[in-house]
Amino acid sequence: MIMTATIEDLGRIMSLERSGFDADQQWGEAAWLAELNGSDRVVLVAAAERDDLIDGVATFQVVADTADLHRVVVRPRARRTGLARVLLAEGFGRVSGLGAERVLLEVEQDNTAARALYDRAGFAVIADRRDYYGPGRHALVLERNLGGVP
Repeated sequence: MIMTATIEDLGRIMSLERSGFDADQQWGEAAWLAELNGSDRVVLVAAAERDDLIDGVATFQVVADTADLHRVVVRPRARRTGLARVLLAEGFGRVSGLGAERVLLEVEQDNTAARALYDRAGFAVIADRRDYYGPGRHALVLERNLGGVP
C-alpha cells in the first residue's frame, strides 16, 4: 500500500534507510525531516501489511515544472519485487498533478541496479557530474518527461 509519509513515519523511514545504505551513504534524521516538512515535497512510503515496517520510500521536490527525485530506498526483502517501480509511478502521477512536466535525478555512474530501474522507468542520461559523490565517484544526471504518465 502506497501512502503519503508523515512525520510519524520518521522512525520507520530511518530504519529503512539503515537497511538500504552503508553508513557513509545514509541520510540522517535532519535530511529526512526536511523532506517530510517541506511544502514542496512529495514523500511516499510503501507499508508492509504483515508487520510495522516500511518496505520502501521515495521523495520528490517540485519546483515550477520540474520535480527532482531525491531518494528511493527499498528494504532488501522487498527488492526485485517491482516496489521501486510502483513508488516511482505513483510519484510521477503526484508530481505531475502538481504541475511537474519532467523529473530529474542524479545516480552514481557505477550503480547498475539503480540505473537499470531508471532506464525501465523511462529516464535518459542528459549530463554527468564528475566526483559528485566524492573523488572518483561520478554521477549521471537523468531526465524523464512526464508527458506520458505513467
